[in-house]
Amino acid sequence: MANEAQGLIVCFSTTSANTTATSKAIEEVNSVNGPSGSANVIDVTHLRSDAKEKLIGLRDEGQLSIDLNYIATAANQIRLRESRANRTESNVALMFNDVGRTMAAMKGYVSGFAITGAVDSKMTGTVTIEITGAVTWTTWTS
Repeated sequence: MANEAQGLIVCFSTTSANTTATSKAIEEVNSVNGPSGSANVIDVTHLRSDAKEKLIGLRDEGQLSIDLNYIATAANQIRLRESRANRTESNVALMFNDVGRTMAAMKGYVSGFAITGAVDSKMTGTVTIEITGAVTWTTWTS
């Protein structure tokens, strides 16, 4: 059975993503996309190969994209913008609302913070986090 997205908490911290005690929830998140990892394929085929031979390279955990309702005075949205401006390595945790309370913790850099608005619409923001290192899958406690 699929997990419901409603109730997902996206936490951000410049100290630790492995504990919810120091991480703060990002305000008014609408959706997330990622981590979007992949790995390079290394061709090791040689002249005596019967077919292509390959190795898999190091995994790249990719990016995490966060769509939110933009609030100029929201404390953690301000921290995200400051982290991008200061090029600060930060920590992010996706805290799922499944029965096992799964958490994906990762380090990354805020590489983008785009704000969008239009006539008869709300202000939105899209935050892009470039993940560095491995994503750690654990559980969380409240």
